[in-house]
Amino acid sequence: MSLSWSDEAPAVGEYIELRRITGMERRAPSAAAEGLRNSLHVVTVRERARLVGMGRLVGDRGCFAQVVDIAVDPEFRGQGLGTEILQRLIDWSKAELPASCHVNLIAEPGAFALYKKLGFEIRTGMELSVS
Repeated sequence: MSLSWSDEAPAVGEYIELRRITGMERRAPSAAAEGLRNSLHVVTVRERARLVGMGRLVGDRGCFAQVVDIAVDPEFRGQGLGTEILQRLIDWSKAELPASCHVNLIAEPGAFALYKKLGFEIRTGMELSVS
């Protein structure tokens, strides 16, 4: 298996498809295009031309950044791709964002161990969202 890594955003269709096969919430194509275009940084991994993993950083480039869209094709899980994607996002943020920039993420309970291993802390509080 030959994997290639890139900092290039995926095409909208393959982004939507990776989200679908990983059980993530659906995004409208126009919203996905806008989101991808406005990413601070993107990490993708491919087997040949096929998108098999990705992650993004979004934010204001100064005070706040958030890790989003960490997704690995189910056929490729268990190989450390999610950890490597997240590490590449962290490395980029340390090199490119101010040291005082707060980098956060919202994690599913089953993923806490991975994120803690890479330096994230679990914070108590309340997540609010508007739909």
